[in-house]
Amino acid sequence: MPAQQDLGRANAEAAGGIPRDAVVSALNQVVSSEAFGKTERPARFLRYLVETALRGEAPLLKENVLGVEVFDRPASWDPRLDPVVRQEAGRLRKRLAKYYENGGAETDVRIELPVGTYVPVFRRKPAEIETTPIQIPAPEPVRAARSRVWLFAAAGFVCLTGAIVAWRNVFPRPSAPSVAVLPFVNLTSDPADQYFSDGLTDEITDSLARVRGLRVIARSSAFQFKGKRVDIREVGRLLKVANVLEGSVTRSGDRIRIIAHLERASDGSLLWSNTYERKASDLFAVQSELAAGIAAGLKVAAGVPSTAHVPNAEANEFFMKGRYDLQQVTPESVTQAELDFQHAIEKDPDYASAYIGLANAKFNQSIARGSSPQTEAELKGVENLALKALQLDLGLPAAHSMLALLAMQYYRDWGRAERELQLALAGPSSAAAHRDYAFFLLFHRRFAEADLHFSRMAELDPYSTATQSNLALARILEGRFVEAREIAQKAAAENPRMLWTQQLIGLTYVEEGRPELAVPVFQKLKERFPPAQVCEAMALAKEGRKDEALRLIRPFEEKFPSPGIAMEWLALVYAFMGDEPNTLKWLQRSADLHEFQVLSIAVDPAFAVMRNSTEFRAFEKRMGLSQ
Repeated sequence: MPAQQDLGRANAEAAGGIPRDAVVSALNQVVSSEAFGKTERPARFLRYLVETALRGEAPLLKENVLGVEVFDRPASWDPRLDPVVRQEAGRLRKRLAKYYENGGAETDVRIELPVGTYVPVFRRKPAEIETTPIQIPAPEPVRAARSRVWLFAAAGFVCLTGAIVAWRNVFPRPSAPSVAVLPFVNLTSDPADQYFSDGLTDEITDSLARVRGLRVIARSSAFQFKGKRVDIREVGRLLKVANVLEGSVTRSGDRIRIIAHLERASDGSLLWSNTYERKASDLFAVQSELAAGIAAGLKVAAGVPSTAHVPNAEANEFFMKGRYDLQQVTPESVTQAELDFQHAIEKDPDYASAYIGLANAKFNQSIARGSSPQTEAELKGVENLALKALQLDLGLPAAHSMLALLAMQYYRDWGRAERELQLALAGPSSAAAHRDYAFFLLFHRRFAEADLHFSRMAELDPYSTATQSNLALARILEGRFVEAREIAQKAAAENPRMLWTQQLIGLTYVEEGRPELAVPVFQKLKERFPPAQVCEAMALAKEGRKDEALRLIRPFEEKFPSPGIAMEWLALVYAFMGDEPNTLKWLQRSADLHEFQVLSIAVDPAFAVMRNSTEFRAFEKRMGLSQ
């Protein structure tokens, strides 16, 4: 039933002796009074509080709900950073006080909003009857979620990327200038040109990331605002930046028109603006000019470093198409990305970024089809492309990261991996480079060092889905289960369609020793993701229901060597049973297939009980992970 009809029900549905219609009548007189004036916000706020309380839904009157429902904040809104609800509640109390000080209205009911709660109190006029205030019980305080979150996705560091959700964390605001480049709007009538506007955004982001002393938000966070009407101040708050660049691009034939605006996030004021109308073949030059203009607008002394190689215009076009296709992460799109990058190299054999793009496409082709590269030829091909990219551009972080990944996952050459990761960090500012090194450090139990890089990655990429999911995973590996669950639950609330966060929530309960809470999570998850029955088997194994767990995993074991899941998942089921021989059997198979998941064996709490056994220590040594 609509709220207004509900509020107008018969007096039999009175609250504490005060009829609902009497409260509604008092509410209508208050919001139409001179004390409330013509401003809509306070009236809307009070009406929402009263109507919600009268419906018996007082537990919903919490700050995080009110911000979204009344003040149009996004679901990702963090009340710790934006106190709009508390501020408006204070103003509302003053308006109510002013209203009643001036005589109020000719009604029997007084509406009050006590300090410290958002649940209104209804009183009868003292002149008629002395009563105790009728107050609907206030909800319990909401526990602030702790949040430090991170990613493990691109260039093969893949957990699971999905739709976009938000990440929050309170880091000290760095004094260095900062900027977020929002996705440029494609004003061309042909949607097939979307790769062009996205590619332009990526290129500008990359150019600015090379400016020393400038913090540039990663693409994965900035693109969460794609296609949305946003308030610049809100963007600045969520991404923790002082400045925001937005713009549009139009392409007609061989002509392009680019409009860009640099705005201060605190008040939305314009710092710099320019319009470029050129030939499409001049795009790379326009990008360089645009980046230089932004750096000047931000008063960055270093300026934008000159580019060692200006790519051929046709090659740059194919490169933008390839990067766009690769980001779609389907077998078909990754295959198309390979062709695009190959065409870019054919047009310009000295184009370093095209080589690492092709390396990523070849590597991610195996991931998109659900397997890892297994042949020496595949591995060598990826490695040679990364080396060629570095031969042309020594400062390319993505190429160093790719070589580090191969060194860890396939060659178990941890020394080389660390050297490559450190070289990646020495290049242009890169959230991915900090992410990759943080994982390396985590696998080697260097937790304090890892956290420093997680924090830096989070500063550069504060708002991405993968960032949240992977920090939750890392917190599980560190044994910080409550914190991991808080992160995953927040991500799941903001993006219910994301499978990975639900899986992580269930896993925290299993690892924590409360598998009975994980079973329903996994049972619901497997309705959308059938392989989640292996996760359900983990929970049942932890509960001691061994036969049921074995029944659930048997169909996957029988499909070896291609069970359709990571072998390490089966190892976890046996680990939760306390079955060390079968745990080691599936871990060895995981290692033989070079699965990335097996690299966490030295820190995963699931293996803690067997970590001191001779057999397990020998396996860690073979993996190069023994202490």
